[in-house]
Amino acid sequence: MTMQTEPTSPPPTARFRPVAVVDVELTEQLPDIVPPENGPPWRAALIVGRVHGVPVGQVELPLPEDGSISAHLRPALDAALGAAALQHMTGDAEIAACKPEAADRTTTASTSGQEPPCAAQRRRALQDAPMLSVIVPTRDRPEQILACVRSILACEYPLDRFEVLVVDNVPRDGRTRAAVTTLAESGPVHYFIEDQPGSASARNRALPEARGEFLVFTDDDAIVDRHWLAEVAQGFRAAPRVDAVSGLLVPRRLDTPARVWFEQYGGFSRGYTQRTFDLHENRPADEALYPFTAGLFGTGNNMAFRGEALRAIGGFDPALGNGTPALGGVDSEVLLRAVILGHRVVYRPNALVWHDHRADYADLRRQVYSYGAGLTAYLLKTVTTNPIVLPAFLALVPKGIGFALRPGSAKNSHKADNYPRDLTRAELRGMLHGPLAYLNSRRMYGRHRVPRAAARDWIIPRAWSTHRG
Repeated sequence: MTMQTEPTSPPPTARFRPVAVVDVELTEQLPDIVPPENGPPWRAALIVGRVHGVPVGQVELPLPEDGSISAHLRPALDAALGAAALQHMTGDAEIAACKPEAADRTTTASTSGQEPPCAAQRRRALQDAPMLSVIVPTRDRPEQILACVRSILACEYPLDRFEVLVVDNVPRDGRTRAAVTTLAESGPVHYFIEDQPGSASARNRALPEARGEFLVFTDDDAIVDRHWLAEVAQGFRAAPRVDAVSGLLVPRRLDTPARVWFEQYGGFSRGYTQRTFDLHENRPADEALYPFTAGLFGTGNNMAFRGEALRAIGGFDPALGNGTPALGGVDSEVLLRAVILGHRVVYRPNALVWHDHRADYADLRRQVYSYGAGLTAYLLKTVTTNPIVLPAFLALVPKGIGFALRPGSAKNSHKADNYPRDLTRAELRGMLHGPLAYLNSRRMYGRHRVPRAAARDWIIPRAWSTHRG
């Protein structure tokens, strides 16, 4: 039982106009946007810009009702993403300078069809591709899991160097099994059932079955980019001894108020700059609540672990996440636990996944409530499992409250004037309920036995002196 209550009705949206989501290669001619067949015209376009297939940035620009991008938006698009495009081309030039024999073209935008240096580098990496196990939990959504797995099988990655493990969590019927079975001839797809409810239990079910050196995770409401697996694999080579990699998520569509509001709430994107996180030299000075705001590390819709590292830290906590009384928090908790225990995480935006946000307001409200509950649930689990972090956590509580409640904080600054206050109240009610929900969930699932942080890795008090100033 939760403290959540349903609103009598969603906020008024009579004047709502959808936002087109457009995937654009910046070195080519820009396409026109097809107007919606039904409903109001597009209000704006969320443009995800690429250079040579690599995502470099995104920008939302007002869109004329005729849908024309090329004539009206090219100058604004160049102004918004031109610097990011140039930075990528500069990187291409450096690749070509180091290995000129590996690339056949310069970094200038061209339609000659020759291979750019970044693509040549990715192709060379695939010659020594590591074995990947892609794990996808699902429940009673056969159409979505089919689309998700098909996108994984379409990745430009050696077919004999990855496998897909679909875990059906407490299925009500056999539709998912039947759907996944149809894909068995298309590639290395395997089906499993987990009878204990919860996304964490579903993922844990796949761990002993997975053959890959790296375990890659996404959800059934996601469609992966064709370079996803290759970029995830390269993420593990982006720094010395990387044990986890996360990637970029962008919305597939913003055609309902709920989907737009979720982006204002925070969405899943963590930006287009590669970052490395740990407790030592890669601890960001500009993140006052680090590492407890674990959403900074990435999201469970697009993350991967070195298999031996994930198993060593105890896998996923079955008392957290979808399908449990705690409702959420499982992805943030496992990434935070990895960092606390001394592992290194790389956020690699080149590893792109497209996500279907909740279309309905009631579903969004439940999701926001669940995220609030999951936040305080995973924080309670963290401090009780690792008492050594408690002094640092308590010192940051005042800043954390301000981060959650202050309108101008990084968390809330993207909310428009029409963002429903009801969603904010639902999230706060979830936060209040989270600790009790986790205790109830732990009684149901049992104590999650994991290693504890060592004092030598936690670096007290020097590591936290900068945050207290």
